Amino acid sequence: MALIHSSSYGESQLRVLRVVRRGDRDDPQDLTIALRFDGDFAAAFREGDAAGLLPGEALKNLVYKVARQERFAAIETLGLALCDRILQQHSQVGRVRVEISQQPWARVDAGGKAQGQAFTPAGPERRTTTIVSNGTRASVSSGIEDLVLMRTSGLAPPRADADDFTADALQRLLLASLSVRWAYTDPDLAFAPYRQGIRQAVVETFACHARRSVQHTLYAIGDVILGSYPEISDVTLALQERPYRPADLLELSLDADALFVAHDEPVGTVEVTVTREPPS
Repeated sequence: MALIHSSSYGESQLRVLRVVRRGDRDDPQDLTIALRFDGDFAAAFREGDAAGLLPGEALKNLVYKVARQERFAAIETLGLALCDRILQQHSQVGRVRVEISQQPWARVDAGGKAQGQAFTPAGPERRTTTIVSNGTRASVSSGIEDLVLMRTSGLAPPRADADDFTADALQRLLLASLSVRWAYTDPDLAFAPYRQGIRQAVVETFACHARRSVQHTLYAIGDVILGSYPEISDVTLALQERPYRPADLLELSLDADALFVAHDEPVGTVEVTVTREPPS
């Protein structure tokens, strides 16, 4: 008889749009939630006995109930609450993994005033978090996906060998989609200020760092985050460059207006994980 080494099940793409009302000011929270359970589900696989499984409809109702009851200020708080509720109510589940992605919405500006109850999508950027808990210990990692940034100057000093007409030698524009993921050392934190501060650190370092390369800037961003937040144990940064190149490779002047042309390929990809130095 074949042995079951491990088993899991869950639900994904569970969409929830929660509107938190604060007088005449609403805050929409547009969430996509995925849940995965590890535990003793061998009977469901061997005998087809689904008695120990949490039905999909019951799982959706549990998520809806927690989302309505919990006045969470951050998606991390919601993820921890979902883990606690599932582990408390379903003893056959040994470990829960909750992944949440949040699509931000921006307030509509009407007559020079941001409206309290009208919104437009804030672009491709998403907030993410992953919570893993066994009821005794929980790990929390969070991130930002598809943060689009552009730098039009200050990228690199002019090359001395002006007869080397290569794209790398002439690159004066960087348009990229950046993803950042960080792990917390403690699940009992006020997560929202960390997310705001880390995003600001990413944007400011990208804007101000006198880079020698994309790799150089990504390392600088990770170094700033770890230096600013002792509660962060590691940072992973991934960048996909949207290739734009000068229309005229012979145009070397940095003072004149420049024309760049979009290319479909190649798409440059760079990824790095930055951790703290071990104590000596």
